[in-house]
Amino acid sequence: MVPRKKEDGTVVLVCLRCGYEMPADEKALATYKGESKTSEKVITTKVVSKAKKMKVSKEELEQAREDYYELVLDQIGEYGE
Repeated sequence: MVPRKKEDGTVVLVCLRCGYEMPADEKALATYKGESKTSEKVITTKVVSKAKKMKVSKEELEQAREDYYELVLDQIGEYGE
């Protein structure tokens, strides 16, 4: 059972399986704690990963990143023509 706020502002406990609703009292609501997690996934390239290990400056890393993406976009352009 999870708490849900209805349109009229009242809070009820709802079963996620069957949808059954029951009124929620303050004691029941106090046991619920809200948490949210993100599943943001970061994708890096070998160039970026190697640069982090080599301890290069942010400017050098950004330049390497730009060069890499330019090469990739050039290659994609050649295949698309």
